[in-house]
Amino acid sequence: MTPIGGARDRLIMNTVPRFEPANDRVLLLAATAQAFKVAATAIAAPASIDFTAGLINMQGQVTFTASNASVLTRVGNVASMTYGGMVGDSVTIAASIVVDGLTYTASQTVSKIFDGVTGNSARICYSKTNLLSLASAPATISTQGATSYPPIDTWGAGTVWEGSPPLFGAGESLYRSDGIFNPASGTTKWSAPYLSALKVGQLSAISADLGKVTAGDIYSATLHGGAGYPSSNYGWPNNGGSGFHLSAQGLLIGNINVPGGFFQLSSTGYFEMPGLTVTPGGAGVAPIARFSGELVAAKGSFRGELVAATGTFGLIRSATSGQRTE
Repeated sequence: MTPIGGARDRLIMNTVPRFEPANDRVLLLAATAQAFKVAATAIAAPASIDFTAGLINMQGQVTFTASNASVLTRVGNVASMTYGGMVGDSVTIAASIVVDGLTYTASQTVSKIFDGVTGNSARICYSKTNLLSLASAPATISTQGATSYPPIDTWGAGTVWEGSPPLFGAGESLYRSDGIFNPASGTTKWSAPYLSALKVGQLSAISADLGKVTAGDIYSATLHGGAGYPSSNYGWPNNGGSGFHLSAQGLLIGNINVPGGFFQLSSTGYFEMPGLTVTPGGAGVAPIARFSGELVAAKGSFRGELVAATGTFGLIRSATSGQRTE
C-alpha cells in the first residue's frame, strides 16, 4: 500500500467527515414480572413489581402513569407497584419522555392470576335395618372430616352408616343419606335418610302411598276404603262410618248399622239390601228371598210358593189355566 504523502492525500484526510455516527433514540420499559399470582389465602406473589425505563441515545427523567388509578412509587427512572396498590384485575403502566419536541413512549401490562379454590364435594352413606322405617328428624347432622359418617344409631336403633351399600337379606331394607363436604369448614353435612332398596318375601311387608296405579291382573287382594273400613276385616262397621270392602269374602257397600243405603253380596251367595234379602239354598233346600216393605205395581209371572204374604191380590190362576180376564 502506498503511504500517504502527497498534498492531495493530506487534504482528503483533513476534511470534515461526511457521515455522523448513528443517533437513533429509543425508550424501553422492562418489568420484573408480568402478573401477580394470588393464592386462595389472598396473598400475592411477588409482593411488588418494578418497572425500569431504559433510554437509548437520550437522557432525562421519564414520566410514569398507571391505568385504573393504580398507585406507583418511583425512584429515578424506576417505578414500583405493590399488589395492594393495583386497582382491578389488569393494569397498564406507561412511561414517556419528550426530547427535541418528540415524545417517546413504552408500556407494560400486568394482570392478576388467581388460584382456584377447592369446592364442596358430594358424599353418600348407607345403612341396612330391619325397622319398618327410619326417623326423619333431625333433618340434617354434621360430622367432622371428609371421611366421617353419621354416628351409630342415628335416625334409628341399630343403624351403622358406611360408604358402600352393605349386603342385606329378606326382611331388611337399605337406607341412603346424601352429604356435602365443605373443605372450608372441614365438615360433612348429612341429610335425613330415605329408602334406597328393600328385600321382602311378600309385598305385605311394606306400606306405601302409591298414588295412581295402573295394573293388570291383581290376585288375592282386599280393597277397602272410607271411614267405616279402616282395616281389611270383612264385616259391617261398628264405628258409625261408611265406605266399602271388596275381598274373596264378598262385597260390602255402606253400613247397615246407620240410616241410609247399604249393599251386601257374600261369597256364600247371601244377598242383602234395604227391603230384600236372599238366603242361598243347599242340597235339597231352595233359596229363600225375603221382601220387606211395600211391593208396588208388580207385574209379570210368578211361580212357586208365596209364604206369609199379606196384601190385596187379584184373581190368581195356575200356570195351566191361562191369563186372568176381568
